[in-house]
Formats: sequence, C-alpha cells, structure tokens
Amino acid sequence: MSIFSRRTILGFLLVSLIAIRFIPDGGEFYATYIYPTTSWGLSFLSSLCPWSLEEITVCLTGALLLLFPLIGLCCRKGAKSILKGEIEILLWVIVWFYWGWGCTYFRTPFHERMMIEEAEYTPESFQKFLTAYTDSLNAAYLPVQNLNKEEVRREIKAIYSQLPPGFGLTKPQSFQEPKTLLFNELYNQVGVLGYMGPFFAESQVNMSLEPLEYPFTYAHELSHLLGISNEAEANFWAFHICTQSKNPMVRYSAYNGLLAYVANNARAVFNKEDYEKWLATVRPEVMEDEKRLAQLWKDRKNPVLNAAQDWLYNLYLKGNDIPQGVQNYAQVVSMLISVQESQQEPLRRQGRALSVKQ
Repeated sequence: MSIFSRRTILGFLLVSLIAIRFIPDGGEFYATYIYPTTSWGLSFLSSLCPWSLEEITVCLTGALLLLFPLIGLCCRKGAKSILKGEIEILLWVIVWFYWGWGCTYFRTPFHERMMIEEAEYTPESFQKFLTAYTDSLNAAYLPVQNLNKEEVRREIKAIYSQLPPGFGLTKPQSFQEPKTLLFNELYNQVGVLGYMGPFFAESQVNMSLEPLEYPFTYAHELSHLLGISNEAEANFWAFHICTQSKNPMVRYSAYNGLLAYVANNARAVFNKEDYEKWLATVRPEVMEDEKRLAQLWKDRKNPVLNAAQDWLYNLYLKGNDIPQGVQNYAQVVSMLISVQESQQEPLRRQGRALSVKQ
C-alpha cells in the first residue's frame, strides 16, 4: 500500500470517528451495528492466544515509538520524516482504540436507553434505597472461601445472554475469557482489579482477586466487553447480573462489591452521626470482610504508582465524555434508585420492567 493510500484510509477513519462522536446517536449506531461484529472478530482472534494480546500490543507499540527514531536515522530519514512517522503511528493506535471499542464512550446515556426518568436524588429517596440495600446485604452474607471461577463465569455469561436486545449489550461468546496477564503485579501495585482491552476485545481480571471480589469484578469487566463504557453503568450491570445468580456466594459478591460506593454516597448525604448510625446496622461480619479487603489492597499498592494511575485514569475518563472522572463509579447508586422508582413504568422497548433486587 502506498503512503498516500494508507494515509487516505487513516484520514477517512479519523473523520468517521469525529462524526460518530458529534453526530446525535452516532455512538449508539456504532454500538448497535458495528461493535457486535468487530468485538466478535477481535475476541475470536484473541482467543487463539492464552496470553493477553492487549499487554503485548501496548508493549510492542511502546517499543516501536521508542525505536522508530533510531530506525529512521539508520535509514537516513530526516527529523521531519521521523516526526510524521511517529504521529502516524499514534493516529493508527487511536483509530484502533476507538473503532475497536472506544466509540462506546459516545453512546446514548443510560436513562435514555432504558427509557426511564432519572430520579431526583434526595435524602428521602437515598434513605429508602439504603434501607432496602442494607437489609439485603446483611441477609446475603456468608463466608466466601472457595469459588469455582469457571462455573461463575459460565453462569454470569448465561444471565447476560438473557438480557433483551433493547438494553444495548451484545451477547457474550464462549471463547471470550479473561487471559493470563504478564504484568499482574503491576496491577496489584496500582490497585486495578480488572480492565477492558480495546485492541483485541479482551476483558481482563486481576489474577490476585479474592474469591469474594471475583464475581462482581468479572461481571463488571464483562459488561465493558459487551459494549458498556460508563463505569457506573458497568457497576449497575454487575450488580444486576450477580443478584440474579443461583449461587449465594455470587449474590453476596454483588452486595459487597457495591458497599464502598453506597458508603461514599452515605457520607455525602448524612452528617457524621447519622453515617455512623447506618454503619452500625451493617453486620459485623460484612464490615470485617470490607476491612480485610481494604487492608489487603492497601498492602499491595505502591502509593506513588497508585496516585499516578488514579490521576491519569481520571483525565482519561474526562477526555472520553465522562466529566465526573473516577467519581463516575459511585453514580451507580443514582442509577439503581432511578430503576427502583421506575418499576411501575415498563421499559417500553423491552416490554417489561428491569428487575433490580435489593
């Protein structure tokens, strides 16, 4: 392929991305008609390798960007030519990222897609949600020590497969499985429990997760693979799917996985005294699990790397149409309240209401 042809294709793809970003419903068109095919193809290709192709791709791309100037000098290329080459490499990476998955950031917002009203977030509505959630959390508790991860993944996929098409998620495939990670210790140090790999449609899960953390985290990351980019919505689907499980350990993982976000909201809504009163209503065994996991990750994290990762990821989210940045995760509570208050209003596209257990 000539340089002119290659750059013409690149320009077309970049202009198309801009159109998807700014044309109304462009992101939803991508998620509905383009992403199911691209994710299937990329995931199938990825399934042929047991290792994370995302990690390999990032490493090779970084090496190429570092070595390209040396290669250019060896080939007697000028500084201008080398700079153009570096820019072109970066633009192809951007195109791959967004056409592979990143355009899901520009989807129709959750409430519009679900055809429900966004509930007014009041102390009263939050208290109603909190009471039901805390009762269910306490009732769901049980010791989680051993977990058959393969069975958990199989059931979670089966539940996702039963979602009506109108919810806007693709169907999980049997060959879409988390990969063996090369840099798992790095993820421990920066506190990353899992991530979505956009280049080869891989949902990755930290291999050091405790059994209690695994179902909720896996369901969260799988929702990203199925076309959800918003972190709050990924938490919503993880909670919804895991609470539908027949496995009580998976259901407890759902309530436990939501606890930190509920607590953040409670601190914002209540004064210190009322917040402490609420904490006292949570089973001591549940709080012990929460403290144990918090200490475990505190011991694993490198404070400098963790702070840098949080800062960069916050910028990344804000640059991809999520203005709340990392605070977006906790907005799952608002979504759950909206669904809770909309149960009498069927989600018309599906012809039935969405069930959210509490």
